[in-house]
Amino acid sequence: MTYGQQPGNAYRTRATLDPVAAVAYSESVTVPWMRIAHRGASGTAPEHTRAAFARALDLDVDMIELDVQLTRDGHLVVLHDEGLERTTNGHGAVREHTLSEIKTLDAGIWFGPQFMGERVLTLSEVLELVGSAARLNVEVKAPCADWPALAPQLIDTLERYQALESTIISCFQPEALLVVREYSNRARLGLLWQNATFDDAWRWVDVLAAVSIHPLWLFVTVNMVRAARARALQVLTWTVNDIGIMKHLVEQGVDGIISDFPERLRVAQGMTGPFGNQS
Repeated sequence: MTYGQQPGNAYRTRATLDPVAAVAYSESVTVPWMRIAHRGASGTAPEHTRAAFARALDLDVDMIELDVQLTRDGHLVVLHDEGLERTTNGHGAVREHTLSEIKTLDAGIWFGPQFMGERVLTLSEVLELVGSAARLNVEVKAPCADWPALAPQLIDTLERYQALESTIISCFQPEALLVVREYSNRARLGLLWQNATFDDAWRWVDVLAAVSIHPLWLFVTVNMVRAARARALQVLTWTVNDIGIMKHLVEQGVDGIISDFPERLRVAQGMTGPFGNQS
């Protein structure tokens, strides 16, 4: 499928894929709703750094969301922007630099002097750090030219760390997820969505055999959640930093909330009555 093409009957649906890929992600989740750290605890530490991930683990989150791209020499690095300028002291596109070049950059001082010396991490380094303490939500941020190389790298890395079954691979561009699906029937895919209408989203999740949909929180409604449930999808919403909105979203029935401030998710979980953990 070329970029921008709409899903159609010519492509495989859930029923034609490996049964493992068609199992709802919720079957392996035991918490009432998941507290998901956005790029680590990015509200209180520089995003995607060891400090941010360690802080999220200290807060006992259920899942950590992060972004991946490829370096010029084919390594998966954990960075959000296609350019290096915002979160490092480097310049230019991520894909134009080698891993060794990117590893020389400071990824923390922009956030505060106490984080000077934080480095850009590879996906492997994050997997080693997190282990089995939290699930991962890995968002594909690489440009479309890199998708064919990124997909096998991503799947192989997750398999090497025995994390494929516990990780959601997400993206705003369903065509990127289709490339991942063509490489692996076992990958658990999540479609990111920032539109008030969901007709195209429901078509895509069927084509992709997705296990979750990740809508912008503004577009979460009871009816939207019910429609997701009818398709055996989890609803993981982003990016929510207000405790009152968190509580409202849980009442709408979401399965997980992505936040820059995981500590607020813990507060919200204690406020949500039978939905949350009262301990």
